[in-house]
Amino acid sequence: MLAAGHDPFTNDFFTFYFALTAIHLTHLIAGLAVLVGMCRIARTPGTTVRDLCHIEAGACFWHLVDLIWIILFALLYLAR
Repeated sequence: MLAAGHDPFTNDFFTFYFALTAIHLTHLIAGLAVLVGMCRIARTPGTTVRDLCHIEAGACFWHLVDLIWIILFALLYLAR
């Protein structure tokens, strides 16, 4: 994109594109941190009910991020 001369200030489409991509990257990094934490909890011997609640909460967060990105992706490209 940048090599083709499109930057965040070219027009509204690219402003939203770059902003949503940055938000997605932020959530992806947070989601990966949650997944690493869930993996550590799952590998610990003697998993408790509280540990399972943390794993379930992390999975819900990851699925929510996926759902929001799918909706934003569709809105961004269908509204174009």
